[in-house]
Amino acid sequence: MALDVSTSRTLTAGRRTRGKNLSLLTASTAMDNAENSITTVLFPLMREALGLSSSALGVIVAVSKAVGIFAAVPWVFLAKRFSRRAVLATCSGFWGVWVILAGLSSSFTQFVILYGIAAAGFAGAGPIALEIMGDLYDDRRRGRATGMLYGGVAIITGVSAPLFGQLSGFDDGWRYGYVLSGCMCILIGVLVVVFLDDTRPGGGENRAGDAAVKAEEKAQNVVAGVRELLHIKTFRYILVQRLFSGQNVIMSFGVVFLVEERGFSTATAAIVATPFAIGYLLGTVVGGRLNDAVHRRWPASGRVMMLQASQLAFAATVFVELQMPTSSIGFFVAIFAVVGFLQGQVPVVNRPLIMAVVRPEQRALAFAVSLSTVEALAYAGYALLVGYLGDAIGLQGALLLVTVALTVVNGLCSGLLYRPYARDSAAVRDSQVVPSSDEGEPSKPDAQ
Repeated sequence: MALDVSTSRTLTAGRRTRGKNLSLLTASTAMDNAENSITTVLFPLMREALGLSSSALGVIVAVSKAVGIFAAVPWVFLAKRFSRRAVLATCSGFWGVWVILAGLSSSFTQFVILYGIAAAGFAGAGPIALEIMGDLYDDRRRGRATGMLYGGVAIITGVSAPLFGQLSGFDDGWRYGYVLSGCMCILIGVLVVVFLDDTRPGGGENRAGDAAVKAEEKAQNVVAGVRELLHIKTFRYILVQRLFSGQNVIMSFGVVFLVEERGFSTATAAIVATPFAIGYLLGTVVGGRLNDAVHRRWPASGRVMMLQASQLAFAATVFVELQMPTSSIGFFVAIFAVVGFLQGQVPVVNRPLIMAVVRPEQRALAFAVSLSTVEALAYAGYALLVGYLGDAIGLQGALLLVTVALTVVNGLCSGLLYRPYARDSAAVRDSQVVPSSDEGEPSKPDAQ
């Protein structure tokens, strides 16, 4: 009986430790998303104070994402040479001092420069946090864990956006927003340093000692690492797929769309951030569990099926949102909740999909390349495009082209992933050696 109690306590402690670490990883990952949300909400105030046009928002979003193309990989390699905890706390937390300085800037040019420097730090948080999460959870539970992480991000974003929207009552409300946001970042950095447990790379899989050491040494070399990743056909397809994805700009311009095209005030339009976040939360949590279930049922194709379904449904819902001429905020509250739910499907499918085809030692680099480089490049380009098209033809037409038409094409073309994903995930699975708990003989892990 004593053994059962001890085992129960060990398992409970393990769950508590993973829960604590996941909470800290969620908070650090949320900073980049929260900054984008705050910028979206506060931009109408900044535009009025500094005399800007809609294209200026495109410039801000583009710069913040473009710097990640160059900043993410160096952060990842710093995390390989030093403590991942210390590097994560720096780039997602203490780097928030630049957000404070951006809020105190005296011109738009100065703001863009300081905000870009801040974004260069946040670019490293996502890949490092996702690598640590991959070490905490095995493949069968990564969809659920990813859903919990991005669901937490949604909660933080959804709560903070409307609160910051209330700053519209102050002349310098946008400045107060960035100063408060930067202070929150610094606080999270302190919490990460004090409480995060830094696990070893590849902790989710048991691998032969010498092979793991050689793999880790190879992973230290950025050129060799990127070359290895590009030899994975599934990963190459994912890079192309993310390069032509315009989904992310919907919330960057969502509030501005309601203000400019539907005539709502900034404070009223900011309300939609909460239902979007709630929908996103449900999409990640429910979608993560559903993704795991579909993956277990169809291990060779389930994740790709989920990816296609979420993309096509997203395009259809945004089409309805943009076409409705109603001036009722209630309609947009409901439709943004659905859009958030479908957007929440993306990370819980995409991140485990990448983890399944990339070796544990290379996952942080894989996420730096796919999320902070390629996806950031696409985000930056489409933000600029929507901003300038918005000035020329209106935000409604710009969003129809980028978030609807492009996503439909992307969803259909994602079908090219079925065959290479089945092969590449099997190759990674077969390369893992997991000791049997009963006979001590090596055995393969559960099917992916």
